[in-house]
Amino acid sequence: MDEKELRKIIRQGESLTVEFKRAKTALPDNLFESVAAFLNRNGGHIVLGVTDDKKIEGVAPNCVEKLCKQIANLSNNPEKLDPQNLIDPQVVDYKDKKLIYFFVPASSQVHKTGKKVFDRSVDGDFVVKTQSAISAMYLRKSNSYTENTVYPGLREIDIKRGMLKKAKDLIRSIRSNHPWLKLNKEDFFKAAGLIRYDSTIGKSGYTLAALMLFGTDEAISSYLPYYKIEAIVRKQDLMRYDDRLTVTCNLIDGYELLNGFIEKHLPDKFYLDGKTRLSLRDKIFREVIANMLIHREYMNPIPTTLVIYKDKLVTNNANKPFAYEKIASQLCSYPKNPHIATMFAQMGFAEYLGTGIRKISDLCEIYSGLKPKFVDNDIFIAEIPLTDHVPEGEKSGGLNVPVNDTLNGTLNGTLNGTLIKNIKESLNASQSKVFDFIMRNPGCMGKEITGALDMPRDTFNKIIRSLFEKKIIERRGSKKTGGYWVKKTPMSTNS
Repeated sequence: MDEKELRKIIRQGESLTVEFKRAKTALPDNLFESVAAFLNRNGGHIVLGVTDDKKIEGVAPNCVEKLCKQIANLSNNPEKLDPQNLIDPQVVDYKDKKLIYFFVPASSQVHKTGKKVFDRSVDGDFVVKTQSAISAMYLRKSNSYTENTVYPGLREIDIKRGMLKKAKDLIRSIRSNHPWLKLNKEDFFKAAGLIRYDSTIGKSGYTLAALMLFGTDEAISSYLPYYKIEAIVRKQDLMRYDDRLTVTCNLIDGYELLNGFIEKHLPDKFYLDGKTRLSLRDKIFREVIANMLIHREYMNPIPTTLVIYKDKLVTNNANKPFAYEKIASQLCSYPKNPHIATMFAQMGFAEYLGTGIRKISDLCEIYSGLKPKFVDNDIFIAEIPLTDHVPEGEKSGGLNVPVNDTLNGTLNGTLNGTLIKNIKESLNASQSKVFDFIMRNPGCMGKEITGALDMPRDTFNKIIRSLFEKKIIERRGSKKTGGYWVKKTPMSTNS
């Protein structure tokens, strides 16, 4: 967070997602009421040192460090915030004053402070008093955040050996005095929200988030046999691929594998930030990968894909959207898996929550001269331009909104842009959607297509038959494991 970004928040004023508080020499008594309310609702920004009417009072310079430590320690104290949710405040110099800023993410759990549940409205924080309202909040959280699913059958042996040490080493490299570093395994997982009690089954256990972050390959494949991430390069052979990586391991190891794939296939352009050389490739695409993993709905069987074309990189992953819309790049997106997001932030895999998309957008303009595009839909789509100098005939198509799944790839060399255009002109809207999906996901199965497009099976069968009749797709493999492909040389584009 810098002064420019903070100025936008202050100018906006207090709202459902913004709260100002005086804090000259001490933390306000009601600070954690706002923290709990934001955690229980949609998350938001808290700025200390600003009055309700936007007047900048600041925080006493000799008290800033003490107050930041208090916020971090109290947020990690279950007596103050239950369950705890670690907050990492930042000091921002603003108009010759010092302010303390932190972003509170929406949480997948219901939080209390002072043994009371708080919620957020446009008028501020309020106590949730009735049991029915509290139950409704629990129900909303459980339906929205599947990362909290408890697996009582998961054992310590299902946590990959050495992963906890690896996570602690990464956290230590960011913050040497982090309060989680001294905790044993069980307390670490509890503090991170990765062990919890499920009242519906009356048992405690590791959560889905714990499995995805730290699990062995065998445990993950046992509980989520459909989980995989496909990273593909399609610069030359656009019918199949030039290179491919399939990731089925936990997210910490997977994050590193995917970044290695990016380093192998994308250039690192020289850039000076002041006097410091900055790796634009690493800054942009590490954040892209982190966002892709943080926003994934892991209960959905549709594979996550990362495809590198000549002119852009496109990621697609199953999602539970907050709003079916294109996301403005200057706005923050709320994590669909808050505990996974928090762990990524603590390990330095992602920017502070709420700033990732802005960072990608700002740096992408330097890297390629173009803005990225994001769509928050049943399939979360990120389209990151790689260059603005690719010849028109070699471009791989664009991002169409609001349809959630029409990112057209190019099939250069085998099917050029003109032929693709001719084919699509012969198709109706429903046929075009299915054709686009198959072109983007060669070898996909029928259940993947119907799930991604939210299409009834009968409708899908009719469309598939029509595409076969036009001789532009084919099926390969067995009845159980085979999939659909776009033909290399379509026989006809007539309707």
